[in-house]
Order: sequence, then C-alpha cells, then structure tokens
Amino acid sequence: MAERLSALASCLEARRPVAVQTHDYPDIDAVASAWGLAALLRRRGFTASCCYRGELRSRSLTSLVEKLGIELLPAPDGGPELQMIVVDGSPGNGNVTLAEGELVAVIDHHCKSGEIRAPFLDLRPELAACSTMVRGYWAEEGVEPPRGIATALLAGIQSDTDFLSRRCSDEDFSAYAALYRAGDWELASGVVRTVLDLRELGLVVSAIEKAVVRDGLLFAFMSGHCGQEALAVLAEFVLRAQELSVAVVAQEDEGGVHVSVRSKSASMSAFGLVRAALAGIGSGGGHAHSAGGVVPAASDPGEDDLRERFFKAAAAAGGAAEAAPEP
Repeated sequence: MAERLSALASCLEARRPVAVQTHDYPDIDAVASAWGLAALLRRRGFTASCCYRGELRSRSLTSLVEKLGIELLPAPDGGPELQMIVVDGSPGNGNVTLAEGELVAVIDHHCKSGEIRAPFLDLRPELAACSTMVRGYWAEEGVEPPRGIATALLAGIQSDTDFLSRRCSDEDFSAYAALYRAGDWELASGVVRTVLDLRELGLVVSAIEKAVVRDGLLFAFMSGHCGQEALAVLAEFVLRAQELSVAVVAQEDEGGVHVSVRSKSASMSAFGLVRAALAGIGSGGGHAHSAGGVVPAASDPGEDDLRERFFKAAAAAGGAAEAAPEP
C-alpha cells in the first residue's frame, strides 16, 4: 500500500470536520501522531483537530504539549457529521472510548486483539512507533513536517523505543534519522527523559521494597499519586535484575487502577498477559515487550486480587522464567 495518505484522504469528505483521536490516557507517541496527522490533513484542505479521552497522566507529555503549543482537546460529542480517525489505538483493543461520530479510519502499530471495521485501516504492528507511520504520511506528501511537529514525532519515537534501545524496524530508524534533522532533538530528548519528581522517587523505592516475586514475575504496587511514567520507569528498571523476566506495576487513583507491564521473556507477551489478567474487569493493549491497562474504579478488585490475577495469568501462559536474548 504505497500511497496510504491518498487512500485515507479519499475516504474523507472535505465538507465534514475531522477529529483525530488518540487512545485513552494518551502518551507522547499518541499525541504526536494525532497532532502530526491533523496538521497534514489541514494541509490537504480538511478541517481537522486532535483530541483524547481520559486524563493526561504523563508529566513529559504535558511538558511537550506546553513547549510546542500542541492543540489537544477533550474528545467532542460531534454527532453524525464528525469524521473520526483513531491513531495509536483501536476500538477493537478496548483502549479507545470513541467520540460520537463516524469512524472512518484506524491507524495503529499495536498488537491486534479484536475485529475493526472502518473504510481505512493502516495496522502495522511491526513498527515500533505510530509516529513513524505519520512521518511516512508526510514523506508521501513530499515535504518534511514543520519543526514543531517533527520534534513531537521524534519524541514519540524516542519514547516508544526508549531511544532506539528496543527492537525497531528499518522504517523506524529511517524516520528517526529524518526527524532528528528536521526537529529539535535537544528539546525532544530533554522532555522524554524528564519524567519523575523527587516525591515519585520515594514511591518507587517503597514499591520495590513491598514487591512480590514469583517464578520470574515481579508485581509492585505504587502507593500514592504519580504520573504514568513512574510505573513504566519502575517496570523497566527492575527488569535489569537477571532473575526477573516480567514486571507488573500498578497504581490506583480516583479513576481506577493503571497498570504497566514490561517483559523480556521469550514466551510471555506483555500484551497477552495484561489482556488475560484484566479480562472481565478492565482493558489493556500494547506490544510483546511493553503493555498497559486500566481497571475502572467500579471494577477494582483490590491490590491482592489484582496481583493474583497476574500470577494466575502468567502460570496459565506457561510461566515467565525464560528470558529472551537481548536484541
């Protein structure tokens, strides 16, 4: 599918507004992708904006939005006239609460877990970042994105690949190189790296002290309010221990329980684990190496039951002890 942008544009009606919606509780890659795509559609004459549902729980994302002046709005109730494009998520994966309107397109790089029906689908789980996909759309247009958008897309790839330290495709590397030249790499890198405050460091230490380990899987609970990066930082940090192959970190606030999962296991997918553990009480999605999930407050089973759900799901999948070789 060489001309994806043209195929997408052919599915849209110029007279109707377009909303580019991220997955719920968006991260940097999701917002950068939505902002970059909305700007590209405006270049083609469409009335397009980017939006989200949930909260902005990421300190680095909030900083990026402020520094770049990203126009990001809560998802509207636009009615049947509104044309919806979902980026970096999918209604089929349960991580997008769609705004009212007609779903025209889904653009995503996550593992697929449910059927998706839309006139335009661009699903490429082999890519490490959705920002790579959107940068490819700009390349099809024959222009580089403006410096601010290039910076956001670069930050999206940096964030989703941990600065290219995870498995990436050739297309991810090419997009990174192009955006590195077109954007402000110092701003992007500084924002992506600055994710915690001193109080959250204390929460991380406390969570490690109380963590439970069983068969190569560590489960930790963050007892206190924190940004979503704190969960990911802890999950990725503890996997430096040779004895661990999977890490699950959870945190509760008034909206429910947020979960971050990381895996270096050859046989234990983070995506599969979070989907199995939260079945019937919440939703989750992601990749084999990293995934996340949300349990609404009304379905919160409590820390102990949630922990046992993950251990049970891991056992049912055949255990988590075998670590994959480093890429």
